[in-house]
Amino acid sequence: MATSTETSHGYSFPAARVAATMVDETYLRDRLAAVGGTKAELLSLDVSGAETVLKLRQGIPSDKLPALVRTLISGDLVIERAETWLATGEGATAVVNATVPGAPATIGCSISISPDRAGCRVRAKLTVSVSLPFVGGKVEKAIIEQVQRLLTTEHEFTERWLREHP
Repeated sequence: MATSTETSHGYSFPAARVAATMVDETYLRDRLAAVGGTKAELLSLDVSGAETVLKLRQGIPSDKLPALVRTLISGDLVIERAETWLATGEGATAVVNATVPGAPATIGCSISISPDRAGCRVRAKLTVSVSLPFVGGKVEKAIIEQVQRLLTTEHEFTERWLREHP
């Protein structure tokens, strides 16, 4: 079984600028330093035409994890994230896959960046799957809450970063 949700954030900048920022190496390193948590690192960034593939690692200190998750994972939570971005006219789409090494959890996400009257809108469809009997659904919900917080924090960082880097 899997748990899914959708989120959406508006930006006061054009879709093309936000899309370009999402795959900019300086932005990615700055974002990881600011909100990537423990062991944050840009592992790779490969550009081929309109497609960009990046891999990064993020961490969440164990004391920031929900109690249920702390009982299942010892130490800090490490998330490895692979993103494949495709420029689409004024915006972009992305497929994101994340794993927690050593844990029976997978996170999948599709992202779209499209123009709107205020600038642009970034929409994310998120699916979390945890293959643990009895508690899998509870852990999925806890992970979704954490990922939604992360996406909101990344949105706030990105909006600030765009203002500071005209």
